[in-house]
Amino acid sequence: MTDPVYEYLPAGARLAHLAEGAWRLRSGERGKQVIAPDGRCELIVHAATPPRELRVGAGPVRQPRAFLYGPLTRVLVIEQDADMDVMGLRLHPWAVGALSPRPAELRDRLSVLAPLGFDLPGARSLEAFMDTADALLANVPLPEASHLARQVISCMETGTVNSLEDAARQAEVSVRTLNRHFERCTGLTAAFYLRLARFHRARTAIKGGATSLVEAALAAGYADQPHMTRDFRRFAGETPRLVRDPATFDPLYH
Repeated sequence: MTDPVYEYLPAGARLAHLAEGAWRLRSGERGKQVIAPDGRCELIVHAATPPRELRVGAGPVRQPRAFLYGPLTRVLVIEQDADMDVMGLRLHPWAVGALSPRPAELRDRLSVLAPLGFDLPGARSLEAFMDTADALLANVPLPEASHLARQVISCMETGTVNSLEDAARQAEVSVRTLNRHFERCTGLTAAFYLRLARFHRARTAIKGGATSLVEAALAAGYADQPHMTRDFRRFAGETPRLVRDPATFDPLYH
């Protein structure tokens, strides 16, 4: 296998409260790839040799076969040194609190599934993987405040709000209440998610052909281009200018 093959299945009715869908990526490519944080967590199962994760100060560490990756606050770099065949269940950003009472502890780390009470063995097809996830997780309830987090996230991602005060007013709660409920559902602070949503709006504009980086920065809600560049270095591992080039593993960015 040479060119990457990407498949995606949206979650069915029983699982739609918890997950966006399931995906599978197969590829014979080798080398380093980057994954930008987007506020989502994923249940991952490797059907082939897992890649090595390049961790700051620790060197390359091979990922386990099956794990939950918590919400990222930085770019994740992996190195594939064998054929890739990986499947993942992509959770809604407000759903990670359903899998852990302390989702903030999952930030930037992976957790082996068995100790969490889940078992997603490898499957021969994406459909079989989705069926297993459905049977395992369909009855897992969301945190009580998930409706609030969902409403605020929608406003952040569309650019309807661009400050915590605006987000709190939209949700008709105090900033303090917003922060408490938001972190309980997502594992991230509301302020951080707002920053992440701004980055993705800028990234989408640049990849869509924005006429200038300054234009993309202002449209996304940045005060200026240097602020945007700092976020791109943290979340994409590169400058905004380089994001114009297509990435081989672009599906991993979602």
